[in-house]
Amino acid sequence: MPEYAWIISAAIGWIIFLFVVDWSRLKYTAWGGLIVVVLQLLVDTTAYELKLYEIEALFIFLGSSIFFTLGVVLSISILFTQTLPDSRLLQGINIVVISLLFYLEEELFVQVGALQYIHWNSAASFGVNILVFTAFTWLVDALGLNRKGRKERGGFKL
Repeated sequence: MPEYAWIISAAIGWIIFLFVVDWSRLKYTAWGGLIVVVLQLLVDTTAYELKLYEIEALFIFLGSSIFFTLGVVLSISILFTQTLPDSRLLQGINIVVISLLFYLEEELFVQVGALQYIHWNSAASFGVNILVFTAFTWLVDALGLNRKGRKERGGFKL
């Protein structure tokens, strides 16, 4: 029953989201989540069509589990948008950390059989994650999505 791994990860993503989201900024930062959904679907549809991997899922949409796309990808990328720091150094650290978390999740999907590599591997996946989140960070920063609606607080800035 590996196809249920996608549902479990979606539930975990939304539970985390509900506990830490800043509801007052959601009207700005939800756009970040939608941008990442589009990026994820572009990347995964291409990889799926090239037969780089196969997935076991209850509902597949454009080569991806609908629970992955509307679960972890949407919820966590909204939080990513809300918490993106202004500092370039911290942005770089943020990119590496979120890429590692998605890499670890993918490894779990492989271990339980929800995802099978055909012409793909973990290192390639991590590299794509770095590229996608770097592009997304640039876009969020350029559009100011991480700053809209934010109340400035005092404190140390890098």
